[in-house]
Amino acid sequence: MPPSPPSRFNPFHALVARRSGMALSDLQCRRLDEKLAARPGGASAQRLLHLQSPQGSAELAELIDVITVQKTELFRDESQLEALRTHVLAPLVARVRRPLRLWSAGCATGEEVATLLVLLAEVGADPSSTVLGTDISETAIQRARELCFSAEQMQRVPVSARDRWFVPVGAGRYSLVASLKERGSFLCHNLMDTAYPSPVERQGFDVIVCRNVLIYFSPEAFTRVVSAFCERLASDGLLVLSSTEPLLNTPPGLRTLRFDEAFFYGRAPPQPAAPPAAPSSSGRFPSVASGSGRFYSVSTPVCPPPPPESLAPSPSRPGGGALAHVEADALFSLVLEWAASGGQATPQTEETLRRCLRLDPDLAAARYLLAMVCEQRNALGEATGEYRRALRSLEEGRARATPFFLNNARLQVACARAIERMERSGSASSR
Repeated sequence: MPPSPPSRFNPFHALVARRSGMALSDLQCRRLDEKLAARPGGASAQRLLHLQSPQGSAELAELIDVITVQKTELFRDESQLEALRTHVLAPLVARVRRPLRLWSAGCATGEEVATLLVLLAEVGADPSSTVLGTDISETAIQRARELCFSAEQMQRVPVSARDRWFVPVGAGRYSLVASLKERGSFLCHNLMDTAYPSPVERQGFDVIVCRNVLIYFSPEAFTRVVSAFCERLASDGLLVLSSTEPLLNTPPGLRTLRFDEAFFYGRAPPQPAAPPAAPSSSGRFPSVASGSGRFYSVSTPVCPPPPPESLAPSPSRPGGGALAHVEADALFSLVLEWAASGGQATPQTEETLRRCLRLDPDLAAARYLLAMVCEQRNALGEATGEYRRALRSLEEGRARATPFFLNNARLQVACARAIERMERSGSASSR
């Protein structure tokens, strides 16, 4: 029985999307259809009822396993990790003088847990410090518990760290040393469940890391999960997300902290309730009234980017060499500094990004942010066009990488997911 073509209204797709929180891509839908078609009875109404029952939970978990992304790397996004080490973990160790509690949510096969355990050891954290790794996939968690990795997975690990914290175990594989391995624990956990892990002391996690997971989630699931993370943070704890996820919209209850080459998020101080904001058409970015109290600065507020006229004038010279790239980077940095201060996107922000792109049309990160700004003001057609242009420059290898933003491979994934979201939103609004 051949798999049925992907359908946005397929009840099996809807069930898996609801339980996983993901906005399923066409490829994921096809994988689900193929998995169902291989089972006796296929995608029958009886099977749907079974999957919705407690007795069908194991089979539903297998279907979710088909669509989850289980590929990750040790020491991924080095600049963000260095900022985490220098500006978060080391100061925490010096300040709190107790075991630290970290959670890697969506840990896949354990690479991030091993990375965090090494970072804790290198900053001199209390030996009783722990890292919890969770993932929706039982298959991934079973592999993660081994904390044993192939030579390919070890490629980004600095030689000094590899020699000190890993031991070869044959067949080109390396295992985390026992003294660190015993500080890691693993749990199969669905971020869409209401019961969330908490440390034994119930004081909250010092750091929650959830990188490149929420990019696959629907807008509603994104908001729900970030809110749950906020509740599980210690009062001075930090949330580490990927660079693309909030940026121009700090999630409610959090404040943005920008360090040298990374954004992190801390719990915001209590604020008076803001009036409800009208949702955007895509659902991804809520419209927020100026001065609503939804955004918070960390220390000295960063002023919005100056009007383009106040910057040194320069001719537009797309692809005009190093000088144009320097100017484009400076403009892009202005936008990021301002976003870190919790500002709301304005026409000025959009114009600054457009000027940046006139200088360097292939600065894909700036084009991605421009698309986000367009999406915020409900210009969904324009947003889709900008996401597509960014994706095309990435696919064709023309895009220039930017400091501390997502590397181009993951920015490409972010653009592709955003385009799918725009297409779904456009289809929904036309019905």
